[in-house]
Amino acid sequence: MSGRSLARLSQAAAVVLAASLAAAGCGTREGEVKGVALVDRSRLTVCTHVPNPPFEERRNGRFVGFDMDLMGLVGKRLGVPVSVRQTAFDPLRSGSALSASRCDVIAAAVPITPSRASDVGLSKPYFDVYQTVVGRKGPALTSPDALKSAHLRVGTQALTQGERYLRDADLDTVSFKTPEALLNGLRTHQVDVVVEDHPVVLRWLRDPANAAFTARGRFGTGEQYGFMISKDTAPALLRFVDATLGQARADGSYQRLYQKWIGPLPAVR
Repeated sequence: MSGRSLARLSQAAAVVLAASLAAAGCGTREGEVKGVALVDRSRLTVCTHVPNPPFEERRNGRFVGFDMDLMGLVGKRLGVPVSVRQTAFDPLRSGSALSASRCDVIAAAVPITPSRASDVGLSKPYFDVYQTVVGRKGPALTSPDALKSAHLRVGTQALTQGERYLRDADLDTVSFKTPEALLNGLRTHQVDVVVEDHPVVLRWLRDPANAAFTARGRFGTGEQYGFMISKDTAPALLRFVDATLGQARADGSYQRLYQKWIGPLPAVR
């Protein structure tokens, strides 16, 4: 090869190198898709913890649920598949799974709280939590005051927002460790009614074994769920998730997924 050819190649290489450096200076990352930085640019990596139906659970080796389908909408808009990682509970709630670059998004029915919002990025709310009162047939019970006035033995699940909400309203409750134990307390007349998250109640009432029970009322607690995303390293992804949720509500896909996994959209907000 002649020296002139080598010189031309060197000049071309210099141009390519300069362009690469300029691109790097503009903040372009190898893991970006449509301007969104991902842990692995070939997929949207989601961390969750199962089982937590109807938000996330594992069926036939696949992660499914309301949260998972919403993440599917995000992946579809990005043009990449969704890869779900089962993760220990504590790294999810603390957000450390994000700082360790294990995942792009934590989707695990995470309550939005001021303390959590100070540490990680949180999407706009995608689910409003409200409580449903379940018992045998009787008058409507649509507030903590109604429960107090009825002088009933009320069961709640330990350490939940519903239990805290009722106790903050000066209502004594009988605490049960799990939803299954709570339902059994109602069946065995340890309590007169129980208060539990609405999606859990809907699952109970679809079971013919619980035909003796009915929903006697519901009320909001102000609690909402959001998706967790690193606000330091992935602000574009946070905006992208929020935009996807907004589009899903506008085009009806959010409502269809809600109906699929939870039931009719509640009137309570």
